[in-house]
Amino acid sequence: MKKINFLILLAGLAGLAACTQKNEPENPVPEEEPNFSLTAVMDDDFISRTELCACKEINWKSGDALSVWEKNNAGNANVKFNVTSASVGTSTGKFTGTLTPASSNFLLYAVYPYDAGYGSDPTSVSLTIPEELSQTTDINSIVGVSDFMVGRTDNTRYSSGSYTMQFHHPLAFVQFHIDGRGCVYEQATLKTLTMKADVAFVGAVTLNCEDGTLVSAESGDGGRTLVINFPESAAMSDPQDAWAAINPVDLTDANCQFILEMTNGQKVTFNVNPKNLASQSLYKFEFSDIDSKLAAGKGVPTYVDLVGLSGGQRANCYIVSEGGYYRFTAQRVDKTNVFSGIKPYTDGYRADWLWTSTEGMISNVGIGDSGNINFRIQPASEGNATIGLKDPDGNIVWSWHIWCTSAEDVLEPHHYSRNNAWLVANHNLGALSDTDPGLYYQWGRKDPFPADRYAVTRNSGVVINAARNDNEEVLAGSIAYSIAHPTSVINDYVGKYTWVSNAEEKANIQSLWYTGSAHGNKTNYDPCPPGYQVPVTEGYAWAMSGGESAWKTSNMTFYTGYLTYTHGNVTTTYPAGGYLNGLTLNGAGDMVRCWGANLSITDAGVVFGFSTLVTLSTQTIKREASRTAWGLNVRCMKI
Repeated sequence: MKKINFLILLAGLAGLAACTQKNEPENPVPEEEPNFSLTAVMDDDFISRTELCACKEINWKSGDALSVWEKNNAGNANVKFNVTSASVGTSTGKFTGTLTPASSNFLLYAVYPYDAGYGSDPTSVSLTIPEELSQTTDINSIVGVSDFMVGRTDNTRYSSGSYTMQFHHPLAFVQFHIDGRGCVYEQATLKTLTMKADVAFVGAVTLNCEDGTLVSAESGDGGRTLVINFPESAAMSDPQDAWAAINPVDLTDANCQFILEMTNGQKVTFNVNPKNLASQSLYKFEFSDIDSKLAAGKGVPTYVDLVGLSGGQRANCYIVSEGGYYRFTAQRVDKTNVFSGIKPYTDGYRADWLWTSTEGMISNVGIGDSGNINFRIQPASEGNATIGLKDPDGNIVWSWHIWCTSAEDVLEPHHYSRNNAWLVANHNLGALSDTDPGLYYQWGRKDPFPADRYAVTRNSGVVINAARNDNEEVLAGSIAYSIAHPTSVINDYVGKYTWVSNAEEKANIQSLWYTGSAHGNKTNYDPCPPGYQVPVTEGYAWAMSGGESAWKTSNMTFYTGYLTYTHGNVTTTYPAGGYLNGLTLNGAGDMVRCWGANLSITDAGVVFGFSTLVTLSTQTIKREASRTAWGLNVRCMKI
């Protein structure tokens, strides 16, 4: 059998630069790229591959191999040709293999890299363009993983003991550049980039080595989606690049989409029209200035479902840790709708923010006919806001607290008492740090008060929406009034003990936060996030056990404005937020007062809520009966 040597000359690569163009989601713009040359390397599964790089040299590596066919000779089908040891590390690759041409006039075809599964017919070579890839930082990594080369030679191309073979790339190269700096997703981490079209551009293909053309072998919806996975370090605040090789295809009017998905579930979809992608050409798709594209309708956000993230639990408070687009269903804790009918927007319901800690923190508030309330949170937001839903007459029918904090452990149960039966959160509800008192609640009400009136720590400077329904402080109230006026402080001035004036409601007020069971019976008026509830007084057993001061010296340390409690190796901070009496803040910096869910009824129906009182100046600890009209902090307990 005759041994034939091939001197591989990789001609035609200049076409990469000549055919390059840049495609942006709105308008493709030509862009010059450098010439690329080829380097051969060894893949992990011992299938050789070639990397395309900008070094303008060809450096072959040990293990590189070709699949070679002779035209019209089944005896020479997919013969393996290996790179010679002398070619390793050089820019001229010499491959050797054994075959016997049928005649002195012959035509040979080759595919790089070698694969035993290519088949025997050089006009019908079955290949697969990967539909899923991991991020690559440059084009080098994709050749041989998702790309291949096709070459040919005949008996006329003999010189100096070898036949010269020229190769070309039948695929198109694409580069994706994603720059999320300064956009709403800046705090997020990129998870995947998905490219979709109405025509197949990846998956199974058939190669005709005679003319170098590819035909998709996919049917139905196959081959219409490419997914690129990014590592955990792919922050949207750092520009990200990825490369892929795809089947040359005309994507004009093919409903081409690019979907960026973040690890927190946020997505944004760009609809593009990238025209025709030619073989051996490089195309660049750039996704930057994302906020402007969203505002101009060139990108469509997918709203993160806060109810879905909580396993379907409804609440009156939802936590948001990053900027982005979010939604929750307009329902109560018991999953009943707060609107009438089945299409709230069409029926005239409107959602809006009522107050927010900082200007512009929350925006794009609205409700759709699906019953979901949507909103946007500005990146790097730290603070609180309230969203209200109004009926067609402009009356607030329900409201929800949005707690924006990047702290990772705001709900982590740091305080354990009574053999770990009561797992109390690490921060007060609405707090921005463990020394921040957070927000203030009248007992039994689901809504916090904007602290602009009280100038409490970091919550001062609250922005009030002029369209809210608010009378600041009223002298008589009911449960219905509290729902319709979520930012009004309500006082019953007949004794000024409770915010409920109606005698029947006053007698039943204890059911607003407490159903008689310490765990798992969260009410519609509970202000805590999903999975948490206002704790019963047993949750504060550390402050009540053994009288007023049993654990004061051994477990507590007193500081200016807060105390710490140590249990085992865990230390929890309790800020001295004091309490609100009407619009007056009392005891701030000296008194730690947190609500308990269970109540006692005394003084001919006047209702008192139990709280924990620690006075820093005197270092006394006791369970205190507080008037339900007062505003206290809430430290939520895990259900």
